[in-house]
Amino acid sequence: MLNFPAETFWLIVPWPFIWITLGIVMYFVHKKGDEKEDEFYSKFNDKGMK
Repeated sequence: MLNFPAETFWLIVPWPFIWITLGIVMYFVHKKGDEKEDEFYSKFNDKGMK
């Protein structure tokens, strides 16, 4: 355990996995929103309104 006490090890080790999981979740949440936004603006611009 990298010569750390067990408490220190378990406080440090999980955080990279937490951040990676959060990043993946936020990617898919924002991807869905971006697709909806692109769809809205493509319909908006097709009508000739700018």
